[in-house]
Amino acid sequence: MSAVPGYPWRMVRSLTAWLTALALLTACGDDDDPGPPDAAPDAGLDAGDPAPAMYPEATMPAATTPVPGVRREVFHVAGTTPPPNPVTGGETPAELNVTQVLRYRRDVDPPAEARAILVAMPGFLGGGGSFDGLARALVSAGLADGGGDVEVWAIDRRANLLEDLRGADAAEALGDPEVADGYYFHDATVGGEAFAGFVRQSAVDYMSEWGLATHVEDLHAVIGTVPEAERRRRVFLMGHSLGASFAEAYAAWRFGEGDDATHGFDELAGLILVDGLLGAEPTTETEYREGQSMGGIPQPGLDEIRAETRFFALPLLGVAVYARTEVLGLRALQDPALVVDDSGRDRVLATLSGLAPTRVPPMDNATAMALGFDDAHGPLAFARARLGTLVGPTENYGGLFGGEMLQRPSDPETTYRWTDAPEAGEITSIDDLARAFTHGRSNFAEWYFPVRLPVDLAAVGGAAIAEDGWQASEGLRSFDGAAIDLPILAVACGLIGDPARYDELRARLTTPVGAGRPAAGATRDTDAGLRVVDATDLAHLDPNLSSDRAANPTIEETSTFVGLHAAAGGVTIDALVME
Repeated sequence: MSAVPGYPWRMVRSLTAWLTALALLTACGDDDDPGPPDAAPDAGLDAGDPAPAMYPEATMPAATTPVPGVRREVFHVAGTTPPPNPVTGGETPAELNVTQVLRYRRDVDPPAEARAILVAMPGFLGGGGSFDGLARALVSAGLADGGGDVEVWAIDRRANLLEDLRGADAAEALGDPEVADGYYFHDATVGGEAFAGFVRQSAVDYMSEWGLATHVEDLHAVIGTVPEAERRRRVFLMGHSLGASFAEAYAAWRFGEGDDATHGFDELAGLILVDGLLGAEPTTETEYREGQSMGGIPQPGLDEIRAETRFFALPLLGVAVYARTEVLGLRALQDPALVVDDSGRDRVLATLSGLAPTRVPPMDNATAMALGFDDAHGPLAFARARLGTLVGPTENYGGLFGGEMLQRPSDPETTYRWTDAPEAGEITSIDDLARAFTHGRSNFAEWYFPVRLPVDLAAVGGAAIAEDGWQASEGLRSFDGAAIDLPILAVACGLIGDPARYDELRARLTTPVGAGRPAAGATRDTDAGLRVVDATDLAHLDPNLSSDRAANPTIEETSTFVGLHAAAGGVTIDALVME
């Protein structure tokens, strides 16, 4: 089997197998079940329920202040126009040829001069909000070496624009989490409009063409909003997990032909790879087109993507789980100690923990938010953070695949509480997790993650594909990985596991840091050329979520790296906030 990048399909395989087997062991099929991904889950009222609530129109502004001194602005950048789906003829609507960017900067008007702009690409199932804690901390800290301001531009890929956030935004603006719960799951209206249901695969056939080439061009347009003379001097590309795979593929990308050709690395000052790595070898053309089997679990190829499977939906949980998690986050922020009765939430937690729904105990809002993500309790390695400690009796249970031992509540009569990370000596606070899922006009997750993107990333493993190879016929142009002349910071956390994994990267980088850069001439066996940080005591989500500088070394390492490799001076980016 060929290597795969950033583990996206390994994660999908593990997740699919775990939940499929769990479906045979737990009772999950009633009226409140999130249902299959092509359905509108939880629609309709139970007999005897009151009439649906009617909430006023309310939304969050495009510019907010998540913490004192930091402003977050949402802006849009016009992207590329992908080709139509060649099977159905479906074309991407013009309004979706857009990238949404969450811009974190110092809270001053006009915008302050920035010595560095860090563009952050999220991972598998991630949205721009997944960088919230790290982004806030980096802006607050400034640059550790040489001083100056840093901005963080967290990317919402174009699929984020498919999400109906009316209920979540209204709930945040009105200060009432139950607005979101009512809108998504109980037929409530906001401003007279009801939730139309989650998007169906058949309605987004054009997503089949939202692969690596489309997202590379979209990101190229975002970076193009920085003045050309300043990009190589102060724009850094960060990727987390699958986003790290993307970052390397982008740096190796060749734009244009002949003497006019440029590369992704030509317009960057450095790369930052967080707990992710591009695969060493590309998949075969047959695997790419027809799919492949991993551990007996089929993974789609391009033919299936174009015919029917355009976005990834979590088995048993569907897309509805993201809306549920936003409700949990809003509750945890508003009143973490409050105990709420929510049967839909309990069924999700039952699925994740392997319990029968009737054995999910009462719990406060902080506990409900933490259980699915905490590293001692959550079954999904790519969705874990070290969040604190569960208060109440527990039992061990083995992950259905891999034999990993986890904990789950053992007494359905006990009301469970949570000791937050700062008090428990861990990494990410419930506040940081909840903010990432809920704050402003975006969120942590990408509800409709395009299946084509990891398939394309697998096809460019090694970032040195042949110019006349089959990948080029599909518009994939990561030809020049060996020529990348950028300084690189690589942070190994819980998913990479061993910092030595980045030796794969070191071996394929044959070009030292380029002329004109602050570390010009540095080779890859030095920290100036490739710095690898052992942060394996962090779970996979901790480096992005935690705003605690003492607990999260990613903050200091990133600040120092960017300060060392950004040019002196700065650039002022005029306001880009949406109207």
